[in-house]
Amino acid sequence: MFKPNPKAQVTLKFQELFGKATKHTVTGVRLSPLQCKAQGFPIDTYFTELRVGDTVLATARARDWRKAYKLLKLEVEKLYADGAPIPS
Repeated sequence: MFKPNPKAQVTLKFQELFGKATKHTVTGVRLSPLQCKAQGFPIDTYFTELRVGDTVLATARARDWRKAYKLLKLEVEKLYADGAPIPS
């Protein structure tokens, strides 16, 4: 059985927990060295975020892009466990 890529896993987990009716976007970007220095992150950081509309619900970062998405997936699970309100 195949496993979806890490970005798709975040989307699937969000849909599983919050339903398919809530439209969301998952994005990720490798930050430039200047952006990393300005934010106080290690150089070569990959930054991911989950948005519903204009609202950022969760973010995660790591040097490895796969790990960044896995951490974002954990943040989605935390949102559900905490009972955070999700804008529609």
